[in-house]
Amino acid sequence: MTLLCIFQFLACTFARKTALTKVPDLPERFLIITADDFGASKNINEGIKFAAKNKAITTISALSNFNESLSDLKKISENHPDIGIGVHLNIITGKPILNVEQVPSLVGVNGSFYPIEALLTKINSISVDDLRKELRAQIIALAKYDIRLDHLSDHYGILSLYSPFFDIIIELAKEFNVPVRSPVIASIKYPDVFSNSAMKKRGRQIALRLVLTAHFKAGSLLKYRRIYEMEKKVQKLNELGILHPDLLIECFWGDPTASNFLHILENLPNGTSEVILHFGTYTRQENYPGGLDLDYFKNRENELITVTSDYLKEYFSYLNIRTIGYSEIPTEKK
Repeated sequence: MTLLCIFQFLACTFARKTALTKVPDLPERFLIITADDFGASKNINEGIKFAAKNKAITTISALSNFNESLSDLKKISENHPDIGIGVHLNIITGKPILNVEQVPSLVGVNGSFYPIEALLTKINSISVDDLRKELRAQIIALAKYDIRLDHLSDHYGILSLYSPFFDIIIELAKEFNVPVRSPVIASIKYPDVFSNSAMKKRGRQIALRLVLTAHFKAGSLLKYRRIYEMEKKVQKLNELGILHPDLLIECFWGDPTASNFLHILENLPNGTSEVILHFGTYTRQENYPGGLDLDYFKNRENELITVTSDYLKEYFSYLNIRTIGYSEIPTEKK
């Protein structure tokens, strides 16, 4: 089935006539290609391994609270030393690394993290001390496997969105001396260019449900989605000398087609952007951790098929886009 999908993709998406040549007068732009969520399930891990083997990604952002997957992550770091590995800081999927008694405000009665919508209703009751301890433990988990820490990002974007939580990320970035994912989201900074963001639409749906159940909390959170608030975070990063990409491109999520990926590449702004990808294979397991979006599994498979197409990779050179890792972020403007 997978081979059939790949054949149909290659046969129907493009008409190959001549080799692509570089478009003249385009400025060189930089793109970090990141596979998120390593560790959460077998099919996700398989998809990211396949993408790494096919040189389709430059970085991996791992959910290190899934300790049982860290030995496989170590193998990836050894087999593909050019791929940077960071921690996808997480308070939504699975269970904390620390004992529940150490971080009581982060978990429900079953000892697992709150799923995203439940977390939003309780966000003001989260202890920043609990949060700091757990996130720091997730970072240290990589060091225990002798995996070099490349960057910090966050799962579902809630830690980057909510300023009191983002301040913790800043603290940890300074402590461990690593770059962080940009808090500036493409569909919000460039709404006319990246207007088809399914992730943005999903965020609106969650916000609407929150308005119906907790109007005051919804209002206090929605302000953080303004571009002004995002740019204030960037200013703080710059003042502290913390490296970061200029833009986070989330628009491939929900529309994992070649045409959408090309739209992203063709409209890539100057500077350094990061596109986040969510891979998976057709493998299934009996049980999954709480907070994992099982409905997106089909799209994970399609994302993997699209992004690992060799022909699609030709467009990077054609459009004068250099794929890089976090360690290669240009520093001239930072």
